[in-house]
Amino acid sequence: MYRYGAKSSDRLSTCHPALDRVFRLALEISPYDITIIHGYRGQELQDSLFDAGLSKLAFPKSKHNATDRFGQPCSEAVDFAPWVNGGIDWNDTLIFSVVAGVLFAAASEHDIELRWGGDWDGDGSSRDQSFMDLGHIEIIL
Repeated sequence: MYRYGAKSSDRLSTCHPALDRVFRLALEISPYDITIIHGYRGQELQDSLFDAGLSKLAFPKSKHNATDRFGQPCSEAVDFAPWVNGGIDWNDTLIFSVVAGVLFAAASEHDIELRWGGDWDGDGSSRDQSFMDLGHIEIIL
């Protein structure tokens, strides 16, 4: 069984509680370790990713920029990656797809609806995506 390290746990703590529950259950049932790349993103990070073409939305329009009613980070999106053999293979689309499937299974256990960056429109095909983001999951509220 895998456990989130301090950095991943800290990043998850900036997310909507429902996403935290999904990712914690997913790690228990996943055949792969999962690392958390981003939860909440402040303006500087969000805009730098937008400027680099790695995000389609500038601050504060991304679900990564969501806050709660007190202004505290409450990201409605998580960037994740499978951690295999001590690293991340960003080109291994199959492993990303497997982990996304595990996340959807965990979400269904909690009656939570998700959207995945590998199938934005939820039609079961990633061939029609104009912006592929296999390591992105967001909650649909």
